[in-house]
Order: sequence, then structure tokens, then C-alpha cells
Amino acid sequence: MPTPEIPFSIPLSPEAFQSHAELKHVQRRLSDLEHHFLDHEAAKAILEVSNPLVYEYWEREYDGVGQSISFGMTRIFPGLVGNEFHLTKGHFHADSLGDEIHITFSGRGVVLLFDKNGSNQNLDMLPGRVNYLPGNFAHRTVNTGKEPLVFVGFWPPKIVHDYGSIQQHGFPKVVVVAEEGPKIIDNPKFTI
Repeated sequence: MPTPEIPFSIPLSPEAFQSHAELKHVQRRLSDLEHHFLDHEAAKAILEVSNPLVYEYWEREYDGVGQSISFGMTRIFPGLVGNEFHLTKGHFHADSLGDEIHITFSGRGVVLLFDKNGSNQNLDMLPGRVNYLPGNFAHRTVNTGKEPLVFVGFWPPKIVHDYGSIQQHGFPKVVVVAEEGPKIIDNPKFTI
């Protein structure tokens, strides 16, 4: 029989999430993401010099029985690969279930969403903003600011993440730097 969960508390701050023993820490470097950016040559040029940390997250994935909640915090560092802003891998939920809630602590960005029927949407990420992401939408987060984009997320446990579909087909939209600021454009490499 699984061990029952023990109540615990974490202050609502990035520093607390970073140091809490209950949370698993994962880092994603450019070498983990180079094929997610449009400009593979720009990614290769950066990797010849260094392998920067693009994002990291701390999470508590509930593994008990019954209804529950998993949660975590993500930090995406500012930067560009070619003219494209730093981003997360992005994923579908394999069974199209498992809605998520994201609350932005600091920074600014956008979450790109699309479903398998071709519908897509973009939600701004600003401090204090809450975004609701339905489980049937793939989602990818992009830091469009000059400081780290930090947000917490909550989701049902045991969701199977489908990263392969995104790796193979990409996202229909990408976020690039333009004279007027961040610009969301069609991804010329996106396939269905």
C-alpha cells in the first residue's frame, strides 16, 4: 500500500521552491532544445562556445492514490537563439486530460497553445496573472522579457507528457524579436 502523503508548506516565493527538499529539480540547456528553435545554425553557433541554461523547474509530482494535485515552479532565462526568444520544450498531454493552472510570479512572456484540430491561442504571462490551460491543448512557454520569467503551475498527477509530437512537428506559432518588440508569427517549419 502506498505511503500516505504528509502535509507540508512552502512559502510562495521562487527562493523557497528552489530550496525545498520535497521538490525535484530539472535543468534544460540549449543542447536539450536546439532542434526546437527555428534557426538550427544559430543554436549550433552558440553551442560551439557554451551550453547555456535556458530553463529549469522544480516540481512535486504526486505519486499516491486518489485525487490529488501536482505542482511546480519554472524559471525561463532571458535570451535569444537567432531571433527567437528562449522557450520550453512544450508538450501535449498524451490522453488530452489534465488541465493546468499557471500563475506568473515575475518577468513577462507568452504561453503558446494549440490543439490537434488546428486551433491555437496565445496567453500573456505577466506578474500576478493566472492562466488556465485545457488538457487537450499543447503548450509551450516563451520568455519575451529581459529578466527571468518565473511561474508556478498546478496539474492533476500522473499525466503522460507527449514531447515527441512537438519534437517532430513543432508549434504552429513562434515568438521572435522585432523592432516593435516580441512578435508572434507563423512557424514555417510546422507540420501537421
